[in-house]
Amino acid sequence: MRKIPITENMTPIDKKCIEAGISRRELAQKSGIPYVTIDQWARRKRLPRDVYQLNKVAKALGCCIEDLIEPELAEAANESKGDGSD
Repeated sequence: MRKIPITENMTPIDKKCIEAGISRRELAQKSGIPYVTIDQWARRKRLPRDVYQLNKVAKALGCCIEDLIEPELAEAANESKGDGSD
């Protein structure tokens, strides 16, 4: 398997997959989370919000949930929606 270099703009999920030497598809199989869901998270098309799914992915990667989330993206998404607290 070809070694992919870790870059600054990669998602934590992709970085952890590279460190573990597995693909997104293998992560989906190991975690039981649909590949489409993991792929959307890794491409930042969808934010991971289900803590149970995140826990399964973290266990499959041998890390903590905190290692997989990007709080700055969640904050930006909330700001763009407007939280109605004005």
